[in-house]
Amino acid sequence: MARFVSLSLFLFLLGAGFFVSTYPTTVWAHSDHKHDELKIKLPKVVAQVNGVDISGDAISRELKKAAGQYKKRGMPLNASQEKSAAKKLIDDEVGRTLLVVKAKDSGINITKDMLEKRLKEVQAKFRSDAVFAHKLADQGMSLGQYKAELETDLYMDQIIKKEIEPKIKIPENNIRDYYEKNKNKFENQETVRASIILLKFNPSQGKAGEQEVLKKFESILNQAKSGTEFSALAMKFSQDSLASKGGDLGFFTKKQMLPAFSSRAFKMKVGEVSDIFRTGHGFHVLKVTDRKPAGTSPFQAEKEKIKNFLIQKKVSQATRDYIETLKKQAKIKIYF
Repeated sequence: MARFVSLSLFLFLLGAGFFVSTYPTTVWAHSDHKHDELKIKLPKVVAQVNGVDISGDAISRELKKAAGQYKKRGMPLNASQEKSAAKKLIDDEVGRTLLVVKAKDSGINITKDMLEKRLKEVQAKFRSDAVFAHKLADQGMSLGQYKAELETDLYMDQIIKKEIEPKIKIPENNIRDYYEKNKNKFENQETVRASIILLKFNPSQGKAGEQEVLKKFESILNQAKSGTEFSALAMKFSQDSLASKGGDLGFFTKKQMLPAFSSRAFKMKVGEVSDIFRTGHGFHVLKVTDRKPAGTSPFQAEKEKIKNFLIQKKVSQATRDYIETLKKQAKIKIYF
């Protein structure tokens, strides 16, 4: 389902490395530095939509991030540019507010459980609660403000799911046409899947310590080459963070992996186990578990992804049109 999110939420998810599809808005990357003061001053309430106030503070917060990022890139915004950006942000916020009001008028209710579930889904994308809290602080948001953004996001999701998505249909010939006209997008490089076992070595232990680690590794290697399940050996002996996954590195291209690994993996056959080799991390053994040749991914393999992509595009356009219709029926006052 296409997701239409608030600008604050978009920025937050973008900072977390997520991909989000939104209706057209000015996209500003967040800055990791303290934001300078704006050259323009916004009123406490910048707009009112069917009696619902749009806070100037929320617009200022996003505008400061934009101004800070542009300044960091050596392109500081002047007062006129800040004013234009603020008007665009306000217009976007009007659209969001109209969707939320429409959702509530349609009987949609976002429960506390729904909100907590969505919050946990976002938090799970971060390495720890501390990283999540740091990202919130970096965005200049309290947890309460972020929950409010999530609630808005959920209301918009639900009204789009109810009013717009059911009307979107993509004929198969459209999917096929897109595939044929964009075949270059479905060309894949050769990839290899491999698993590793790592034993760390502390140079301060000297030659004797190194030989001890190598002797242990030779025993492990003999087991691997004698038919013992490589993943089981990795789970038991490997000191790599992937040990719990049996050392699985997943599929990778030559350029996606360190040369010490890729130079070996792409010369090996599926099922082959390498000799012991050393990197700055320690001693390693590599096993190639699968291989995918270079080539064009077939239509059937890409069909569902193309369909979802085309649906997202149509939903985006339909949502823009839907918002314009709502604007014509709404009482909107702009104070900036």
